[in-house]
Amino acid sequence: MCYGNWVWSQTGQDYKGDYDFFLTTDAHSGAHALEIRCTGSDCGSGAKAAIHSQKLHAPVGQAFALSVWSKCDSGQSAYFYTPSSDQGDLIHNLTCNGSWAQNQLTFTSGSSDGEVFIYFYNAGTTSLLLDDAVLTYADGTVPAHTVSHPGTRAVTESGNTVLVDGAPYLALGFFDVPYDALPDAASAGANTVTSLGLDGVADCFNDDRAPYPDRAYDLGLSVLPDSTTTARLDAPDVYPAVIDRFAPYLANIGWYLVDEPDQDAVTWYYIQPDTLVAEHDQARTRTALPVLADLQRASWDSASVDAPYAPAADLFMAEPYGSSFSGITHAMGLFSGYGTRPTWLAQDAPDANLIVPKAYFAIASGATGILYFTWPDFVAAPDKLAAATQAFAELRSLQDVIFGESADADVTAPAGVTVMARAARGKRYILAVDPTGNTSSADFAVSGLADGATVNVLFESRTLTATAGHFTDTFGAVARHVYELP
Repeated sequence: MCYGNWVWSQTGQDYKGDYDFFLTTDAHSGAHALEIRCTGSDCGSGAKAAIHSQKLHAPVGQAFALSVWSKCDSGQSAYFYTPSSDQGDLIHNLTCNGSWAQNQLTFTSGSSDGEVFIYFYNAGTTSLLLDDAVLTYADGTVPAHTVSHPGTRAVTESGNTVLVDGAPYLALGFFDVPYDALPDAASAGANTVTSLGLDGVADCFNDDRAPYPDRAYDLGLSVLPDSTTTARLDAPDVYPAVIDRFAPYLANIGWYLVDEPDQDAVTWYYIQPDTLVAEHDQARTRTALPVLADLQRASWDSASVDAPYAPAADLFMAEPYGSSFSGITHAMGLFSGYGTRPTWLAQDAPDANLIVPKAYFAIASGATGILYFTWPDFVAAPDKLAAATQAFAELRSLQDVIFGESADADVTAPAGVTVMARAARGKRYILAVDPTGNTSSADFAVSGLADGATVNVLFESRTLTATAGHFTDTFGAVARHVYELP
């Protein structure tokens, strides 16, 4: 829950290399240690693998003491590394003598970054075992740890809807929101955050600030703790202990079990379906919160590939990336064959002009959540962040409409336009998206629409005048329109 991992290859290509990550019962203490094992020929000779901690807050110039136990064969290479010291990059070799050995070192945080993170590398051709890693201030102390919002949130699923505190929940948010950026994410209209990188959302460290879930909760943000690196250890029975440690926060509304378990092209990503189902089942012995997993291939591959993973998800998630909207159509159609469950989509940042219509296309296609990947990418592109903020603001203002009574039977959309029709607030609403940019003039047939009725086009400060049972509008580009009808 509190670390990530990566593998390097002699080829220089990402996602190659023959290291993998395991739990081993050859432990220095307790039941398990972590193992980074070479499983093929693409190890050593410059290749390496590492686990890295997520970020923890550090006062400027703070001295730290680290103790970690290592076990590796004599002649092998393993080392500690941090880029967060006052000396810049700091490397310290770990003892490799075939037995468990304690490694101790000190370092001081830098003068400006305010955060530290550390790595443990295996650069050898056999296994590196790690256990009992302890990081304290140099005097052996740690800051006090106070939880402000413990407890279990009321979260259930009903059909294709998630209910949080008894109300339908439209999940809108980002991956990888740093602690200090939480207020900015909330200001952008997000209500949900999770992680995959250095910015962890679980309560990992006793540092000198409120736990991440508490800070998120105070800002009106909900959290999905991410256990991707735990899931990839293929050890389902550790989940009860993991859930007990990381779940009891009111901010938590679900459990992000794993990212891309079906990515069989990457050795250390791939998880066998039966293992993932077992991990889901073990997690549910300790939490009633819904469990979700991002099925990477669901946006483009055949239904049979991900069908064995379906029992491991109480909420479906796919990642229809890029400028094409077809991945959304594919994923939603695929998931419909697995049974009725809520669907939240992970999306990236395509061209800024596509973000708003693509968000609407996801909702009109039946999704009830959008989590953008990632917050740093959007911050680096102000036009894309502005578009995501616009999408969030509009969709949140339409939340009761999106969860309103279906009026789809009342509306016949023109070819090429995807619509969602709902009855709410004593009116009818149509969310319409042209995902191709090929529709110039669009005629909507609406049962019972009176001749001369006014159709408000929301968010665009304009109106249309209906003829009996019809109204017409123009698109002319990839676009969304929201119509409010009597």
